[in-house]
Amino acid sequence: MTHSFLKIVTNFNIRVLVLVVLISYIYFNIDLNSFVDSINRINLEYFTYAMIYFLVYPWFGIERWRRIVENSYPLKFLQATKIYFYGESLNLMLPSKAGDISKALFLKRLQVCPLPYANGTVIYEKLLDVTSIVIIFSFARLAGGHLNADYDKHVLIFITLFCISAFILFNLHHLKNKTFEFFSKRFNASPEPAINFFDYFQKIKENYFSVVVFLFFSIIFWLGHFFQIYLFVISANIDIAYLQILFYLPLVIIISLVPITIAGYGSREVSLLFFLNDFSNAENIVLASLLISLRYLVPGIIGFFLFSISGYNVIDSQE
Repeated sequence: MTHSFLKIVTNFNIRVLVLVVLISYIYFNIDLNSFVDSINRINLEYFTYAMIYFLVYPWFGIERWRRIVENSYPLKFLQATKIYFYGESLNLMLPSKAGDISKALFLKRLQVCPLPYANGTVIYEKLLDVTSIVIIFSFARLAGGHLNADYDKHVLIFITLFCISAFILFNLHHLKNKTFEFFSKRFNASPEPAINFFDYFQKIKENYFSVVVFLFFSIIFWLGHFFQIYLFVISANIDIAYLQILFYLPLVIIISLVPITIAGYGSREVSLLFFLNDFSNAENIVLASLLISLRYLVPGIIGFFLFSISGYNVIDSQE
């Protein structure tokens, strides 16, 4: 137990250190007076439109996940809303949006469904998200977005690896019997949670039409996400087209999911500085990154508020 705790603390300290290094890099690459001037010149009209979008998009994400759960188990919209925002609050403190995993734990605590099924819904949701991002990026690439030849090669390799990984994940259930045999012989134990998790993806494939519908909905959902990001970026006085946002921001989002900092801070700003360098000065780009961070801060603050009101009741509930 002590070893596990020390490992968690060490990983957290490493991520804090990386975050400090990245923030220092950003600090030495901007002029503070120019940055203050960029803040004073924010386009309030576009910024207001972007903030209004917060009244729209969370409900689509909540309803999508609720329907994923409801493939087999009933889940009230109010319950799904609270769990969604609880996860968003934890995302502010964890890398790679790992707070979303808590949604599975809350489902189990509330006795909505078994934990393996709950884990499956969260991973399925993330798989839909990343697949949608890759599809949108690929569309933007074909429509005219481009990097230099070296980066094109790396991006192509990434997309290929992702497609292979997604294919493997959706077909893990074929390894169910071999997994059972391996654990039974090697550890003399039954890997029931893993088997149930495999069964979840086997069940998903029983209705391919549902997969297509969820994927289509997710693509529309993410196009909306990117439009909000576009509004934040142009409110920072960066001259960029929506199609270019669809090309560069998927790369930024995927980079920010690499678990080297807390909640993607630092890595998101540095990657934006790299990709948007030709569109504006560093001060405007950093400002745009901070505005984009509101996409995580606002739902996270709502989650903390809801958790302070009723979250402890969930923690204390009997399993």
